Amino acid sequence: MRRIGSNIRKQSTEAKANRLSRNIIRYTTDEKPKNEYPKRIVSPPQAKACCTDENRTVVGQVKEVEGFKFCYKICDTCGHAVRYFYPAAEGTSDAVKNYRSWKKYMVQ
Repeated sequence: MRRIGSNIRKQSTEAKANRLSRNIIRYTTDEKPKNEYPKRIVSPPQAKACCTDENRTVVGQVKEVEGFKFCYKICDTCGHAVRYFYPAAEGTSDAVKNYRSWKKYMVQ
């Protein structure tokens, strides 16, 4: 008798590094802002006037998924969190080039 899920292949470390990551930020007014990185981040749903680039702290390390680099930033004053995507540089992966060509097509 086979166990359920025994036919599912294990992902290689390269596949795990390139898979899409879920957003760990939970926007709610029911809980106080809380940083439990890398499991989750509880954040207020709306940014305030204090949420400037100078007032935000990078949490964790920069991650890259399909050529797009991002990190999590949290406001030091109110706790509002965002997933910040770095601008893509020229000469990046094929996924970024395909996305850019698709965006140009959609604008036309």
